[in-house]
Amino acid sequence: MQGALKLHAGVLYVGWHELTASVATFDLDGRPLETRFAFRDEAVGRSSVEGLDVDDDRRLWVVDGAAARVRCFSLFGREVASVGGETPPGSAPPRDARGELGVPVDVRVSGSDDDQVVLVASGGVRRHAVQQLRISSGTGDSLRPLGDPEGRFQRVRSLDVAGETLAVCEAGARRVQLFLGRPGERYRFDFAFEVPEELGTPEAVSVVGDGRILVATRAPTSGLHVFDAAGRFRRTLAGRGAETELEEPCAVAIERGVDDRRARVCVLDRDGSRVQVLSLGGRAFGSFVDFGPGPLP
Repeated sequence: MQGALKLHAGVLYVGWHELTASVATFDLDGRPLETRFAFRDEAVGRSSVEGLDVDDDRRLWVVDGAAARVRCFSLFGREVASVGGETPPGSAPPRDARGELGVPVDVRVSGSDDDQVVLVASGGVRRHAVQQLRISSGTGDSLRPLGDPEGRFQRVRSLDVAGETLAVCEAGARRVQLFLGRPGERYRFDFAFEVPEELGTPEAVSVVGDGRILVATRAPTSGLHVFDAAGRFRRTLAGRGAETELEEPCAVAIERGVDDRRARVCVLDRDGSRVQVLSLGGRAFGSFVDFGPGPLP
């Protein structure tokens, strides 16, 4: 079981799954808020939450990896749109082609209505693993890994966007790639950095917004680490030797625009069953109760 996090306007959106996928909202002290719903794909018999985001109209975009779809929900849990699903899970290997999502693993959304742009990351070894979809026109383009039009991304696990920076986390290459641009425009490759083997395999990435990058790692070592604007490792915020211990983290979200002592960093660990909250300075604020398997707690 894994899951996803999104921190938006002071509200933490948490998604997790077993056979049924669940999404719920909390404040940063772990108190449940109003939005809570669950869903399951009828054709596949299960659903999952691999990634999620909130758009300008406060709709939730959820990556249902089990059904190979990105679903859009209202805050009340009504599904209003979906993309993907070209290759049902368990069928032939997905085509690596522009416009086909294969098995999506993460999503970021910007704008609304006619200006809405959806960035979708897909798993596996793919040329078209990170695609930008313009909803109104039905057009899109894909990012060039390492700037190479013939290159392949190596098992993308997550992505994040802040300002003009787009970060792509590749577990297969133990690497984070950075791109520059704006949603709706073509992103250009900036640079990449490797995550040292002793820190673990990168699983999730978050852009702080001041040049720093947070990377959550697992297998064989679980941790949350800070890299500077040049991609150099600076410190471990959580994990071995830090105040906060982590177990198999799978998602991270950050409160931007606040100083390091007060900024909240939320990490979904225990393979998707617990949220831990700490500061950018490494101070532990506490954790939410375990979600456990199954639908809403």
